[in-house]
Amino acid sequence: MSEIYPRAGFVKRLAVIVYDLLAVIALAMLLSLINLGGLFALESFGLFTLTGYQDHSAYLNQQWWYKVETIAVIWGFYAWFWHDGGQTLGMRAWRVKIQSTNDEPVSFIRAAKRALFALFGLGNILVLLMPKTKLSLQDRLTNTEMVVLTKEANKQVYLRGIEEPLPKKTHIDEVVPTENAVKKEL
Repeated sequence: MSEIYPRAGFVKRLAVIVYDLLAVIALAMLLSLINLGGLFALESFGLFTLTGYQDHSAYLNQQWWYKVETIAVIWGFYAWFWHDGGQTLGMRAWRVKIQSTNDEPVSFIRAAKRALFALFGLGNILVLLMPKTKLSLQDRLTNTEMVVLTKEANKQVYLRGIEEPLPKKTHIDEVVPTENAVKKEL
């Protein structure tokens, strides 16, 4: 367990899942839009016909590759965010982060395994069954943990890569010299 930050409980994890669900739905809608655009383009060039289907979306919903593509994009969403900073959008909002329990970095492969073992969020039920450890199935199988950050620590994760803060705003007279200041210099 982390010495600095406590592990997230089930309610916090559930809140993150609900928040991330909004982003995942938007991502799935974008993916559908791209696929529908591709079908319209293929149809306009005469390379595709809708024979036997009511419309383009009916065609997409019957295709196995579209279902696999959707699952792969959602899986990739979680794997990428967990690898790149340890936080999804919902995790940033709820100030939680994925981190390693064995001092190894959370590589993309490790994050991808974690996303697979999460079983669409069902792996978090283990937190209810073992409240003392607060480790989910995906945490146990990938040697990771979900911790609750302070506001300052969450801000540091969010702003990582920025070396120095933005300069403070100065008064306009300090930036642009006035006529009197120019005359005094002469």
